[in-house]
Amino acid sequence: MRSMNKNISYLSQQEWTLFERSNVGVEIMENSSVIHVTKCNKTVPVKEKCKPGMLPTIPSGHAWKYTWYPVSCSLTPVSMKDCLRGKLIYLMGDSTIRQWMEYFKASLNTLKSVDLHGSGKLKHQLAVDLDRNINIQWQKHSYPLVGSMEYSVKGIEYIARIIDRIGGDKNTIVVISLGQHFRPFPLDVFIRRVLNVHRAVQRLLLRSPDTMVIIKTENTREMHSDVERLSDFHGHIQNLVIKDIFQDLNVGIIDAWDITIAYGSNEVHPPQYIIRNQINIFLNYIC
Repeated sequence: MRSMNKNISYLSQQEWTLFERSNVGVEIMENSSVIHVTKCNKTVPVKEKCKPGMLPTIPSGHAWKYTWYPVSCSLTPVSMKDCLRGKLIYLMGDSTIRQWMEYFKASLNTLKSVDLHGSGKLKHQLAVDLDRNINIQWQKHSYPLVGSMEYSVKGIEYIARIIDRIGGDKNTIVVISLGQHFRPFPLDVFIRRVLNVHRAVQRLLLRSPDTMVIIKTENTREMHSDVERLSDFHGHIQNLVIKDIFQDLNVGIIDAWDITIAYGSNEVHPPQYIIRNQINIFLNYIC
């Protein structure tokens, strides 16, 4: 199967002028006077280590150079090899979480890819480190799946069904990322899918409370790429939906939305230093 995109728009010519580059992402203040920074005399409390279940803040953090700093907790350096030892990691969702898979394989030379047959980037991926007993796998979510690459319908499976087959234990981590492919469709499609995944996660945590579940929110994307169907307006609403639905469960939230806004990446597949910051939060959650 392959997606078929047609050049159809429901906006008038006048409405389209709102999305011209001169009207979008414009810097409000180009010239500013000197900014004076004064020392704060207040004692800054020591933040606890980041962990799942912490209440999200708005904004969730700030970026300085190439490092992300959360507001409500602190991130500590974690050795990836030691942290992932003995772990079974399920990455489920779109290509933005597949970037994690690619990052792990690039960062750990001991991880070896296992050929599960199939072709293209959309096929199920598995990488293992037999010495450290690390098992990482990525699987795409089910429909809607919009893209130019061909894929086999035999490899399509809903995330909720995958979760229902996971036994779970203290060394099992499930990471879920939904959003980008749902943007062109009515919001209720996304809401129903997230509710189904939420119920599956509830069942997983009921039979195996030690299992770690992490939600990676979707990130921003290009400002001028098919804005009518794919703009960040749709992504923002979906981002609010998924945070609201999962707030009652003890899951970790990796706020890729705020991270990509802070860096102004505006790429559906953000650069490696942003992926590194996301995975740094992930490692702090699980170790």
